[in-house]
Amino acid sequence: MGLPSAEAAAQGIVDIVNENMFGALRLVSVQQGYDPRDFALVAFGGAGPLHANALGRLTGAWPVIIPPSPGVLCAYGDATTSLRDEAARTYVRRFSQLTDTELKELLTELAETATRGLDAEVAEVGYQVDVRYHGQGFEIPITVGLDTGLEELGRLFDAEHERLFSFLLSNEHELVSARAMVSGPRPNVRPVRLEPATADPEPVGRHEVWIDGGWTTAAEYDRATLRAGSVITGPAIVVEMDSTTLILPGHAARGHDSGCLLIRPLEA
Repeated sequence: MGLPSAEAAAQGIVDIVNENMFGALRLVSVQQGYDPRDFALVAFGGAGPLHANALGRLTGAWPVIIPPSPGVLCAYGDATTSLRDEAARTYVRRFSQLTDTELKELLTELAETATRGLDAEVAEVGYQVDVRYHGQGFEIPITVGLDTGLEELGRLFDAEHERLFSFLLSNEHELVSARAMVSGPRPNVRPVRLEPATADPEPVGRHEVWIDGGWTTAAEYDRATLRAGSVITGPAIVVEMDSTTLILPGHAARGHDSGCLLIRPLEA
């Protein structure tokens, strides 16, 4: 038996990569009791859209969604999220050694410390305390308000402890630590909205690509020219600055007004 061609060897490498990704998807779907066919598959990263159609075929998850600018999606999330900071302090005290006023002062001081780390105006402040029964080896985080008193905090802890472990102890409650979380306003970033397509998209070129054991001609499209409702039938390549999307034979991608590409089998 002769050696495989360079194209067949490359296809084998890509198939192994796809199977490894498929195994990772099974860990968070099938092995957690979820059928991937009940979900869509979102591809991002510079190389994600190159493998996405094949992974949709392996998992049966449709549509495969290619968001706008997939190669910088994580950076885009960083740029559009609220600024956050927090301050925490270990403060081990039994409830009999605390007062409502002391707890409120502690939370207020932590909020002021966390706020100094933000340049933007603070939009929201949240508080959390870790509580346990005295002598217990672990604590449970409890979300509270600035005016939550010790009596109410004890009730909240008991309810959460019973929910988690189905029993309560008679030991005195004990505060272990406290924290304040602050967040700034969310940046005003408008979502992408594509205009409706008035005609079929025109390819900007054609390339010979090796798919499923043979050469085939794939049309190349510039993603910036696609509009809502544009349909691209595979085999095709959609190029953009930060990524390349491969649409396999027997599949088609439709432009959504959100700027996403939705890939589905032609018969679906």
